[in-house]
Amino acid sequence: MLELREYQKRSLGALESYLRLVVRQGAKMAFLAQTERPYRSVPQLPGLPYICLRIPTGGGKTLMACHALGIAATEYTQTERAVCLWLVPSNAIREQTLSALRDRQHPYRQAIDAQFGGLVTVLDLTEALYVTRGNLAGDTCIIVATLAALRVEDTDGRKVYEPCGALMDHFSGLTTEQEATLEKDDSGTIVKSLCNVLRLWRPIVNKDEAHNARTQLSFDTLGRFNPSSIIEFTATPETTHNPERGQFASNILHHVSAAELKAEDMVKLPIKLETRSEWKEVLGDAVKTQRTLESLAVEEEKQTGEYIRPIVLVQAQPRSQTRETLTVEVVRQSLIDDFKIPEDQIAVATGDTRQIEGVDLFSRNCAIRFIITVAALKEGWDCSFAYVLCSVAEIGTARAVEQILGRILRLPRATRKNHPELNCAYTLAASPRFIQAAQSLKDALIENGFQRMEADLFVQGDEARPTFFDAGTLFFEAEEVVSEAPDLTRLPADLRERVTFDPQTNRLSVATRLTEQDRAALGQCFTTAADRNAVERLYRASHGRPIAAEPTEDRGSFRVPQLAIRVDGQLELFEESHFLDSTWRLSECDAGLSEADFPSAYTGGASGEIDVSDEGKIEIQFVDQIHRQLRLLGVEPGWDLAGLTNWLDRQIPHPDIVRTESTLFIHRLLTGLLESRGLTIDQLAGQKFRLRTAVAAKIEELRRTAAETSFQRVLFSADAEPIEVSPDICFDFSADRYAPNWYYDGGYRFQQHFFPPPRIGELKSDGEEFECAVYLDQLPQVKYWVRNIERGGDSSFWLQTSTDKFYPDFVALLQDGRILVVEYKGGDRWSNDDSKEKRAVGQLWENRSGGKCLFIMPNGPDWASIGRKVGG
Repeated sequence: MLELREYQKRSLGALESYLRLVVRQGAKMAFLAQTERPYRSVPQLPGLPYICLRIPTGGGKTLMACHALGIAATEYTQTERAVCLWLVPSNAIREQTLSALRDRQHPYRQAIDAQFGGLVTVLDLTEALYVTRGNLAGDTCIIVATLAALRVEDTDGRKVYEPCGALMDHFSGLTTEQEATLEKDDSGTIVKSLCNVLRLWRPIVNKDEAHNARTQLSFDTLGRFNPSSIIEFTATPETTHNPERGQFASNILHHVSAAELKAEDMVKLPIKLETRSEWKEVLGDAVKTQRTLESLAVEEEKQTGEYIRPIVLVQAQPRSQTRETLTVEVVRQSLIDDFKIPEDQIAVATGDTRQIEGVDLFSRNCAIRFIITVAALKEGWDCSFAYVLCSVAEIGTARAVEQILGRILRLPRATRKNHPELNCAYTLAASPRFIQAAQSLKDALIENGFQRMEADLFVQGDEARPTFFDAGTLFFEAEEVVSEAPDLTRLPADLRERVTFDPQTNRLSVATRLTEQDRAALGQCFTTAADRNAVERLYRASHGRPIAAEPTEDRGSFRVPQLAIRVDGQLELFEESHFLDSTWRLSECDAGLSEADFPSAYTGGASGEIDVSDEGKIEIQFVDQIHRQLRLLGVEPGWDLAGLTNWLDRQIPHPDIVRTESTLFIHRLLTGLLESRGLTIDQLAGQKFRLRTAVAAKIEELRRTAAETSFQRVLFSADAEPIEVSPDICFDFSADRYAPNWYYDGGYRFQQHFFPPPRIGELKSDGEEFECAVYLDQLPQVKYWVRNIERGGDSSFWLQTSTDKFYPDFVALLQDGRILVVEYKGGDRWSNDDSKEKRAVGQLWENRSGGKCLFIMPNGPDWASIGRKVGG
């Protein structure tokens, strides 16, 4: 089964936490508690959790949707099986999704099978019209459709709402409560339709590329199916919220940055852009680029065994009756006649000609290296061998390239290549205006889920180079405030294209790297020394150098020693496995559940309302109604103590605990509930999902206690293990691996961050952490510093604690070569147990470093303590 990447685990973890909270607090209050942002309800779907996971193109949205289905069933609907309405944006993607979900060898199906024990049925809309009651009760049933096909205007859509004889059995033996939820015809008779079958089963809705489906009509359509929840997966969620105009913003629960994808080797970045004024020059450069990449791919295969055949996507112009255009035929003939490309290496993919349909582009026997299209690759097509986008027409708008651009972003096998050129994507365009082409490309990246800063960062310009494969240069926009208006008409035409001046704000802006000749020419447009210094700063910024009056040395590497432990004479990175006690006996721990842990009122059938707002109560009642309705449809087996013990054991992951230990513990816990509270086994089984949550929490509490005891023994007792801090075990800060989820965008210009602005991750532009960063930036003893990313995995420095990894807020290299680590804590949290443990671990790291490392946790905004620590 395909393993999830760290950013996918974080996203799904956010979903799991949210849905668990929804059960207790309702959709709106849970969203507010988790994100600190308001929840926007849809009028047609009151009380329903309708949330979005924002994942850029290439981030594996479909795999995440497969895992999300199991999470929603376990944590929210609290059922062992689920009915899922899986909505996709087009028929092409519908066919792809159906094919993948039906294939038991495909990673998507394997992910779903693992969560539901292989009892899974996948249907299209036509097949769903014949689904049996036994199927829905015994299997997880996934119905894949487009939202458009569910609308009554569509022929297939009408069948969903019409009576169907094959579905009659679903409506026998219903309670009055169940019947009340169903649609009826004009005579008051229940319609025996697929729509009503789904209304009974409260489907979980997974929506792929949801930005295409947030309209009033879409909500009306979804509302008819009475879903239990809706989870969107999209690169570009709707952000405008104006219900009066029919605009409804997505409730973004979690978003993933492009930098996180790059750090996990999911996408090709940066994207190198080159423009030419003539279309045949562009085509010629595309041919050269393909050949260069293929020669590198041959070397890559010799080193790694991985076969890659780089492919160029050539975007031609559509036919026109009013003007001459560069059509598919014109481009194809030019490749053959002008560049001697063999015909079998060229394929055409348009609405009329589909020469790649059914072709295995990954096969060694496939000769295709150039695919000419207009817009046929917009949806459903994917091949990670596509490295180059060549637009023979000018890229006028982002819309012209946004969809096809996504087709060159995926990195083959999601594995970093030895040759850095094979980790990049390439775009060539016929355009005399580089800035406009670059801006359109950046806008297109934003439409693929990139943040604006990332789009600026990951588009690299060509500076009129004849080849991509010289040292690239960052395409960016930098600006300085000057005191006088420059006469830009004196500049050469190509430079004038890249420089702008705003007379309202006196801001001088440049795009792409400035050459020494550019610097001299621009400097001559000013008369004052101060303004010429501003030009010098722009020149230095365009080369990624510190914006200082005098040159500074290259920052080189930034290596930070980590906590290490000797095992059999070998030094190893100290982590959880070194202190978790394998002899921990769960069966000997206290197995009691208090009333607070598991209230008896649940088992007695009480409503279990929580004291929140009236709206919150309504939302909680909505969740309870779902649970009650699904219980009415389920057929519960005859439960006994052994059966419930085994069910709980299967439902609670415990890879660190052997089954004999876990079942003994759970059996004791259930026996205690039966004897001390006078409950029956059927009452407990009726609340088995709440019981599962309580038992899992109890085991986790005991696990943490055992871990803390073992951690203290290994690190801080008289028999402590030999812990070392050595340059042999170091974390290396790398630009390729620095993967913030979001970026600093404040007005203060940091000078000493190891990764030059704007690459400062997850730092707000105000507050005490920002003040701490400013203090470090201005501290003379600091050579440079890094904003360390929380939960950054392999992209961040961490120290092990008893419960998890601790990621300090800031790591700095001092002028004298020492390392300083700073963890900020507000005064209200400085003395809690978590902070005490982090200080103890940080102090241990400092003590074992032999004076080469320093650790400090200021008590609130006591920045002077940092200065005292470093000797200032």
